[in-house]
Amino acid sequence: MEALLLRLAAHGLGTAVVPALTREEAATFGVRTMTIVEPELRGRLALAWHTDRLTAPAAKVLLGQLRIALAGRQAH
Repeated sequence: MEALLLRLAAHGLGTAVVPALTREEAATFGVRTMTIVEPELRGRLALAWHTDRLTAPAAKVLLGQLRIALAGRQAH
């Protein structure tokens, strides 16, 4: 999705708010970058999956990595 947003912005079809890009990445897509410092950006991540179906191996890895990365953070 990020690449699509960057391509749209590069073609003058709007702006894209994406995670930080290196200079090389910005040059590859033909976009200029600007760091947003205020207001502080925050967001929520929600995941949903069928509990009555087998979970694909890649999904299991993703869920495991997210649990590790988000350990200790409290849900709001």
